[in-house]
Amino acid sequence: MNKSALLTLLCATALAACSTTAQKSAATDQQSAVAQAPTTPIVADKMSAAEMEARKVAAQRAELAKKSVFFAFDQFSVDAKYRDVVKEQADFIAAHPNDAVMVEGNADERGSREYNLALGQKRAESVRKTLVLMGVADSRIEAVSFGSEKPRATCHEERCWAENRRVDFQHKDK
Repeated sequence: MNKSALLTLLCATALAACSTTAQKSAATDQQSAVAQAPTTPIVADKMSAAEMEARKVAAQRAELAKKSVFFAFDQFSVDAKYRDVVKEQADFIAAHPNDAVMVEGNADERGSREYNLALGQKRAESVRKTLVLMGVADSRIEAVSFGSEKPRATCHEERCWAENRRVDFQHKDK
């Protein structure tokens, strides 16, 4: 009987030793994880904040690119109903010092290639001047003409021609 009591005591001691080691090991693992934790999330948060801001600006640029200024047939002065569109563009440029904009003049398919390029340039210059009057530095604006080379609509009737007589905005970093 002594042997069985001794064997039971030995087993109990061995089990007690294993549970203490497991508890100490788990505590050590938690302490090392806590010691490493502060540096990783801080760097990740800064990167994700910068990335989130870049995505926000890109989304705003994409929304602004959807807005155009339209013109009547053979005209290049900015109509009063499009001043808000130009003002929104100017406000964005003012709020983002690294932003520059390309104003792209377009014309419908009627007229010669040379005439349409010249008309598209006059339209782009008209919008550029309006942006400058709204406070945008001239050095941040580039005016180009595509003439009738970038149609938005391709049918050969007034509704399509009206869609093609426009100035588009393309924002980019300086």
